[in-house]
Amino acid sequence: MATFAMTRSGVNTTGTTWPNIKSERLTTPPGSDLRQGQIQGNALIDRLSAAFSILAGDGPLTTAVPTIGTTVTMAIPAQVINITGTPITVAAETAKAFGSLGTIPTDTWGLIVVERIANATTSFVSAAANYTTGYATEALALAAAPAKSASKAVVGYITILATTPGWVAGTDALAGGTGGTPATTTNYYGVLGVYDTGFWTNSQIGTLAGTELVSTHY
Repeated sequence: MATFAMTRSGVNTTGTTWPNIKSERLTTPPGSDLRQGQIQGNALIDRLSAAFSILAGDGPLTTAVPTIGTTVTMAIPAQVINITGTPITVAAETAKAFGSLGTIPTDTWGLIVVERIANATTSFVSAAANYTTGYATEALALAAAPAKSASKAVVGYITILATTPGWVAGTDALAGGTGGTPATTTNYYGVLGVYDTGFWTNSQIGTLAGTELVSTHY
């Protein structure tokens, strides 16, 4: 079982939405401190663009990684999300039922997207081939993540490797659980919230001793 956070794919940070790219003839040599400053500046602009998109629309402000719940359910901590630009506190759930989503075929992977909209309101969206052919690898299942539902925040993903005779949502437990025929493997991914330090992939520039550069150093 793997449990870690990931950034939400599909956030448009280039092209027709801000930031635009300004073409320049680069004179700073690769590996130079000035080039590193340019790279980190671009990284900050990319993350600001993604943050503005979430703050003005739908997405997580704090991170909540789903985990196994009781019997055949999912658990997820409390968190703060944004819906159409309005912050909402969502309560923790310890036994969220999947319902009758379908059956992931034997020895294939499936993906379930976790979405939240209001206090203690969590829903699930499945990848298109989950309950027909399944996916040969976890990577293919993750790549098949469906588009976000309107006015909902995607807060996490669950990938499931089915055992024989297949994994039945709402009947079979996640890997390590009890109930029905538990999955062979279950991995949990939380979408990094804007307020999470991990969301900000850029870093401050410092000396080799790890001292942040400020104006007084010049």
